[in-house]
Amino acid sequence: MPFTRVVFFIVVFCLFMNPASVQAVTPQVRLPEWNRTSFAIAEWKPDQSILVISVSIEANQVGLSKISSQLYAPEELNVPVNRHERETLAKGDKVVFMHKISVKKGFSGWFELDVRALPDRAEMMALVARQHADAPLTRKILGEEVNTIERPLQIGTSMPILLREDAALSTMPEVAFTEELENGDRKYYLWYPPEGLGKGITAEGLKTYSAALRTASLAKSESAARMLLRKFETSSEAIGIEKANGETFMLPAKAAADLINANQLTMRAVFGAKPEILEEHLKAMRPGHTRPFLYYNLAVLENSQAKRTAGKHLENALADQPAWPLAKKLLKQLKK
Repeated sequence: MPFTRVVFFIVVFCLFMNPASVQAVTPQVRLPEWNRTSFAIAEWKPDQSILVISVSIEANQVGLSKISSQLYAPEELNVPVNRHERETLAKGDKVVFMHKISVKKGFSGWFELDVRALPDRAEMMALVARQHADAPLTRKILGEEVNTIERPLQIGTSMPILLREDAALSTMPEVAFTEELENGDRKYYLWYPPEGLGKGITAEGLKTYSAALRTASLAKSESAARMLLRKFETSSEAIGIEKANGETFMLPAKAAADLINANQLTMRAVFGAKPEILEEHLKAMRPGHTRPFLYYNLAVLENSQAKRTAGKHLENALADQPAWPLAKKLLKQLKK
């Protein structure tokens, strides 16, 4: 399966959720969830140009067979096809494949993970019967669908990959947090809106906001953030940017609001010397794109105040985002 260049990007912040494959029978009737599959950047060594992507496949509902995971990189990287296989996986068991490849820092693009597995037909039939015991028509439709399954089904994904000296991220550059906010001798991660994002009033508001962040002005960033957030509340229209290569990047309004809110939490905590602002927010925060960076910022702020809990927050950041050399280096220093 050749790598396909994506020409229209929509960023969805479900990066740490476990995507499961479901086969559609009709728009209303679907096969039960028969596997649990997740993908992550497991390791990144920029000095050695080594990248490791993990694929976890769990037979959470039925047994699986003919399991395979094949990684495709863009042709310009000249990376050999990397493939793993396993013949069977009993119900309740899990397998983890590690794709190790050579890629230099500075890369930004998409990797294709062609992951396939064949669900056990008898166990699928039993699962359908249990889940739809009171819906005979649905049970019949799904039973007919199960009988057509003869080859492994596709349960893979496409992953955006951004490789930097400090971290390997499964995201696009336009939404990546960068370690550029300075306060004293410490640096914190913020999201800086890219040039050309949005049109009209939104574009001007984002430029003003970015300028406020780069001058490390809490008052100006708060004012610009309020205006942008009000705009996003009244309009759910995605914010776009035309890239140099003719591609279009689209950022959902809610995603932009999440990024801005994360920025302002960090700004208030850092310039008010109040780590509790981040700590309280993180207690109720679900896994997602912004959470590891807030954990990191909290750790750096608490370390500046000589608090012993800084290391724990770094461990939380690395649990969300393992391929983070900078965070690993700081954690090692704290443990000395």
